[in-house]
Amino acid sequence: MSRQLAEVEIARTRWEDFRTLGARADGVPDALRRLLAAGGEDEAMGAYWDLENVVVVQGQLHSAALPTVSVLLAGLLDELSADARDLVLELLQQIVMGESDRDEAALGNTDLGDRCREAARAGLWLVYRELGTRRRETAEAILERIEDDKPRLAAYLAGVRGK
Repeated sequence: MSRQLAEVEIARTRWEDFRTLGARADGVPDALRRLLAAGGEDEAMGAYWDLENVVVVQGQLHSAALPTVSVLLAGLLDELSADARDLVLELLQQIVMGESDRDEAALGNTDLGDRCREAARAGLWLVYRELGTRRRETAEAILERIEDDKPRLAAYLAGVRGK
């Protein structure tokens, strides 16, 4: 069902209304689908690089990063391959660490980083779930950026590190 949820998120978004580096927003939906469906590292990496340096470039966010967050979170509900899950979390981390690209800021989109982090908070527990996996460090970095309840985060991290 969740791949269906990610697909709904992809399909309901008018990607042409969003900006990317190099005006490649039309390629984002396919890259997201390929990332979520990737069975191995090569497939996952190919899709990842069609998103990294497109929606987020060295910490600089383009407007397409915002709907990408919702798709990534919906994808985390699915049974993804380990490689796909690694890179979904990695891309989510890149986005939540980012801030508006200079061109976005010039268009008045100065709070894009804050809006992406707010969108990621909607999937907070999906990220917490990843603390018990090989993706713990990535999940921890995301949570440190999006979790408003720092004592809760400290309590969960203490439990994870205590194991």
